[in-house]
Amino acid sequence: MVKQSTYYLFLFIGLFLGGISDSFGQRVIVKDSAQSRVIPSDSLNKNQDLQTTVYYSAADSTILDAANQVVHLYGKAKVKYGEIGLEANYIRLDWESNEVFAKGTYDSTAQKMEGLPVFTQGGDKYDSDEIRYNFKSKRAAIKGIVTQQGEGYVQGKTVKKDEEENLYIRNAIYTTCNLSHPHFHINASKIKVVGKKEIISGPFHFELNDIPLPIGLPFGFFPYSQPKEAGKSGILFPTYGEEPTGRGFYLREGGYYWAASENIGIRFTGQIYSKGGWGLGANSQYNKRYRYNGSFNLAFNRNSNGAEFNPTKRTDFSLQWSHSPRSLGNSSFSASVNIASNSFNQFNTFSTQQYLTNTIGSSVQYTKNVGQIFRSGISLRINQNTTTRVFDAGTEFNFGLNQFQPFKRKNAIGDKFMDQFRLGLDFSGSVSVTNQVSDPFTRYEFDVFPRESNSQRGVIQRPFVPTTLNDLPPGVVPVNASTIPMLLDKAQTKFQYSVPLSLPNIKLTPYINLTPGVSLSGNMFTRSYKYTYMPVDSTVRIDTVGGLPKFNSQLSFSASMNTRVYGTARFNKGRLEAIRHTAVPSISLSYAPDVSDPSLGYFQDVRINNRKFINAEGVEQIGDIRRISSFDPRTLSYGGATGAVSFGIQNTLEAKLKTKSDTATKQSEKINLIDNFGINGSYNFLAKEFPLSNLSFTANSRVREFDINIGGSIDPYLYVQDKAFFDMGRRTNDLMFSKGEGLGRLQGLNLSIGRRFAPSKTKDKTSKEGSESQLRQINRNLDDYVDWNLPWTFSFSYQFSYSRMGLAAAQKIAGLTFQGDVSLSEKWKFSVSSGYDFKFNGLTYTNMSVHRDLHCWEMNFNWTPIASPFYGRASNYSFDLRVKSTLLQDLKLSRRRSFYDKGGF
Repeated sequence: MVKQSTYYLFLFIGLFLGGISDSFGQRVIVKDSAQSRVIPSDSLNKNQDLQTTVYYSAADSTILDAANQVVHLYGKAKVKYGEIGLEANYIRLDWESNEVFAKGTYDSTAQKMEGLPVFTQGGDKYDSDEIRYNFKSKRAAIKGIVTQQGEGYVQGKTVKKDEEENLYIRNAIYTTCNLSHPHFHINASKIKVVGKKEIISGPFHFELNDIPLPIGLPFGFFPYSQPKEAGKSGILFPTYGEEPTGRGFYLREGGYYWAASENIGIRFTGQIYSKGGWGLGANSQYNKRYRYNGSFNLAFNRNSNGAEFNPTKRTDFSLQWSHSPRSLGNSSFSASVNIASNSFNQFNTFSTQQYLTNTIGSSVQYTKNVGQIFRSGISLRINQNTTTRVFDAGTEFNFGLNQFQPFKRKNAIGDKFMDQFRLGLDFSGSVSVTNQVSDPFTRYEFDVFPRESNSQRGVIQRPFVPTTLNDLPPGVVPVNASTIPMLLDKAQTKFQYSVPLSLPNIKLTPYINLTPGVSLSGNMFTRSYKYTYMPVDSTVRIDTVGGLPKFNSQLSFSASMNTRVYGTARFNKGRLEAIRHTAVPSISLSYAPDVSDPSLGYFQDVRINNRKFINAEGVEQIGDIRRISSFDPRTLSYGGATGAVSFGIQNTLEAKLKTKSDTATKQSEKINLIDNFGINGSYNFLAKEFPLSNLSFTANSRVREFDINIGGSIDPYLYVQDKAFFDMGRRTNDLMFSKGEGLGRLQGLNLSIGRRFAPSKTKDKTSKEGSESQLRQINRNLDDYVDWNLPWTFSFSYQFSYSRMGLAAAQKIAGLTFQGDVSLSEKWKFSVSSGYDFKFNGLTYTNMSVHRDLHCWEMNFNWTPIASPFYGRASNYSFDLRVKSTLLQDLKLSRRRSFYDKGGF
């Protein structure tokens, strides 16, 4: 009775303070009250066992049934008990049975239920039609539940919840689609949600867009965990397709994704072909916040064409590793490794960019700085050309001292003349190995012994084109166990050092500074070469000489100066107000004494042909003489000291236009006509031949969002017909300008024009669903996704290349590549990428794809009608259907087929 009296006492005080007049009635109604009410746990009898305070409120009214210890809450009712929360349009609190009941109310105007119960416990949320929960037993009975478990959603008609937070659901469905009527789900008569670990179901079948699949399973087990950056572990369903004249039907990219931790996720995949081919792969992406991120991809394929007689089998592999650090302290490690068999890209990749790539490069670097002065580093590199089969590998290391001021006194204010002297040190070394043991026709100015045939003398060689996968160009040996000892024996070791000295700046005028400098540099080689002219077939024999290391050194002097000049032309008519020209001229002087004298051993004078001519002294001479480096057959010198002036000028051109609208906030706008136009060259005053270098030029601009880039070089010297030099002719020491032949001959030109068209500019994608690293990965690779927010996109790039050696016929290459997509409807998008080769008048690699988006799953159909018959790759198609992640649902993005090999989210 004491406890019962205490209850009525608290109830009386609460009603009195609330301003309720009829405090002694058994039914008390409080209308239009949003005021929270509090029931302290110590005001209830012991058998109710409430552990903490219960808070409740209602927006409409509260009915207190004191006799039965029941509280009725109407209109946006809320109850809070510890970590448990309940919201509904109607809630009933029964203190006698420690029970709360909630349901929605029917809106006759809208003809639907409103304010359905939402039950929360910790981080879990349950949407339902009705719910009954016991505070003491911690058990609940729920009707019409919808709850999220990990990235999945569970719905059921009747649910029981026990004190261990397990759910027992009948007539249930499980899906990762977050719609009330999901596009796909697993339908089961019974499902049990075990804590926060897994979901177990009885017999179930799969339904896609309300269409049940004919095959069911007797039980299901779906482990899940709380969200983490690496994503969720699970099975990867394969894509299927066919290569009609290739490896046959296939299943590809199926396997398992393992979310190892918050920092790393790994995809284990496999592939199998109907004609006997198979493959295995592992792909990983890892990220350590504020430290580093990277990716790793390993693939091994065993391919077969399945022919009954003389079947063709091929083994391909690929290793890719990328590591990008965020520098902390004084050390840094980075890696970009790409190693593959020569035929991997042509036969196994599904990425257009990789398919068209024939060069593969890898590098690994580590740098370490000590204080502000000392620095060091080491790197490994591997380069290969999958067309020519040339392999080049090596390691480089370096250490040095940053330039410091040896004469500057401590605590000195300002820099005096002697304080401006700066001294530094650079030392580097390298060891390189290549399987290109000789190159008779493409890398040297002279023919190398032995020569295959006289018909190849002096001919401008076309790029090497193999006729079979095992073809090698002349001078290139295969890399295998039998050739590795020979290649290591031919490895070249080289050391370089340089001691730069910066002298004080000299101010010539208020706008021009002169910066002089001195540098002592040199090299050390572990092998050298001996050159012998072979008069029988007019070739040069190259013999390798070992022995003790060989040294060379060079002392050089330099001085440079630059300034900036502006010019503006103003106009009074039309929209054009002014044109501004900015020029940045630069001149540098350099001097180096002659070290090419054969007596020093750095260079050798070598006869290279049988040509007869009258030399500069008026004497008949047989054979041209070239001064060739004793350490590198590709390095030539024309003798004498070097006293050169290097010159260049960079230009930008801007226009100022009046705005078209009178109401614009700005009266004028600036546009760039030419972002950069530069010309560079040098003239060696002490050279005996060809003192003027080729003139190189570059230009780039962005005109109406068209990106234009131009680059090339001009040879200023005159060429004359000479049978000894065949088509190319002989280069003379006469400038074309002096002979009235123009400024020079265009030797090379590269032109590219490109633009991307889209209805709006693409902004960085943001979402609350994804982690920082996931969003950064997506925004860096937006081209690897289909953006459903854009109705269409189109981009193209035109490439033109021109090259000409002397009088020989010019080699021209021109091509157009384009790619685009268009939304056929809200859910269908068509994409195409292709190109046209103007030299061979044909289409290049062409790929077409159809994407289907249905909110939580995606379908891709890819067809490659034109591949590369030369490499044996046939046209093919593929089809895949897969569930889309919650993050991509939120961003309205779908992954393109080419992105699947790279891993990702």
